[in-house]
Amino acid sequence: MTDPSGISIPIRVQTLVGVIPALPAVSLRLVDIERLGHLRQRLARVMERRGRDAVMGWRVRGTGEDQRLLFSVVTPEWLSKILATLFDERAFLSPHGLRSLSRRHTTPYQIPNLPGATIGYEPAESRTSMYGGNSNWRGPIWFPVNYLIIRALLQYEQFVGAETTVEYPTGSGRQVGLRDIAGDLADRLVGIWLPDADGHRPVYGGVDRLQSDPAWRDNLLFFEYFHGDNGAGLGAMHQTGWTALVADLLLDPPRSSQWLIFRDAAADGDHR
Repeated sequence: MTDPSGISIPIRVQTLVGVIPALPAVSLRLVDIERLGHLRQRLARVMERRGRDAVMGWRVRGTGEDQRLLFSVVTPEWLSKILATLFDERAFLSPHGLRSLSRRHTTPYQIPNLPGATIGYEPAESRTSMYGGNSNWRGPIWFPVNYLIIRALLQYEQFVGAETTVEYPTGSGRQVGLRDIAGDLADRLVGIWLPDADGHRPVYGGVDRLQSDPAWRDNLLFFEYFHGDNGAGLGAMHQTGWTALVADLLLDPPRSSQWLIFRDAAADGDHR
């Protein structure tokens, strides 16, 4: 934030927007990069300008033809710190996916030099008229960003290897591989539409007609975003533009995803 005098003041809020720099990540075999002329040339120029060790130090793993190069602005060390907050159930991790704002902000954050202006965790619709009464990005679960995080985890897993684990959920003491974490996040998202032991679907929240009326209960709707704590559908209820990504998680579940394997096979000229 920049005040009227031109002084910049950081807004120290834990928001899913802060995760976005970690999402553009791709892992390629070095032998494949040799076949990509423009990419090889650009990589050579970067190494010439910054030094080979500075560029390749943490970005290369493996030996021989299994050597892989990670294209990412986030180092593995920074990624570990990001994931520790992301997978904290007191912060972003909910039973139905990743919240857009940390639940730690249940105690609202006071914006510096703006009396009365706060940013607080709002899992559903805003309870105040501040910011136009819109709480879309201050708590609810957004499907497209969750989807991008899941796919990014698969890219990182392909680079660091299946043997690399992180604590999930944070504080649980359980060490889990990135692919299995991606699978669990997908399960949480898909579970928004699945009936529980009482036959109630989280997506329909407390709307009894949608939960129990035979004419409605099995007609699933693709809501715009979802309640950060209970998964109830919110906003537009025909948001197939991005919430329909759930179909991809069902057709290509992360734990058995073949997408990354097919890409490497294509690089080898195998078009099966």
